[in-house]
Amino acid sequence: MSKKGISKKTIFIIVFFVVLVGIFYVIAMSMSLKNTPVLPVLGNPGHTVGPFAFIDQQGDTVTQKDLNGKVTVVDYFFTRCTSFCPKMNANMDKIYEEFKNNPDFQIISNTVDPAHDSVPVLAKYAEQYGASPEVWKFCTGQRKELFDVAVHQYLLSVADSLGVNDQFVHTQYFALVDQDRQIRGFYNGLQPGDLSKLKKDIKILLKED
Repeated sequence: MSKKGISKKTIFIIVFFVVLVGIFYVIAMSMSLKNTPVLPVLGNPGHTVGPFAFIDQQGDTVTQKDLNGKVTVVDYFFTRCTSFCPKMNANMDKIYEEFKNNPDFQIISNTVDPAHDSVPVLAKYAEQYGASPEVWKFCTGQRKELFDVAVHQYLLSVADSLGVNDQFVHTQYFALVDQDRQIRGFYNGLQPGDLSKLKKDIKILLKED
């Protein structure tokens, strides 16, 4: 009986410690996963969107500081575009409609045609989407700065078009910027699958705040 009792006690102790170790492992993994970003941080280590100063459809100055504390979707377009811009902005409008009531969300659409896309032109263009300038900013500025910010700050793939009509070749991709001005994703603005993923990723970042 004594040997049998000791055997049961030993088994109980072993099982107890195994369960205890398992609990600690689960807790440790949970904490580790909690501290690991669900979305990657893109660009070189430490990269954040740096200084810029553009003008929106209301004539207000928009700088990198306006990205602080906000989840921001960024794209490049121009109002005279008849190729993929209308489709891109129609898709961006869907993003706008879903998140426009969240105070921690915004969209910045920068023109690649500053010679034509003046503040009044952008204001009229924004009207067709019913875009609130507090949420969806259509911006213009100096051509070189618009180009440099696209390439070096938002890490978007654009190409210089040798100044033809003061435009440069833009991309159909949207950039997702988090509350700390870090780039967290790129999404093809013409692809439904990418748009669905963008919506999910925006929700993830809004919950991270």
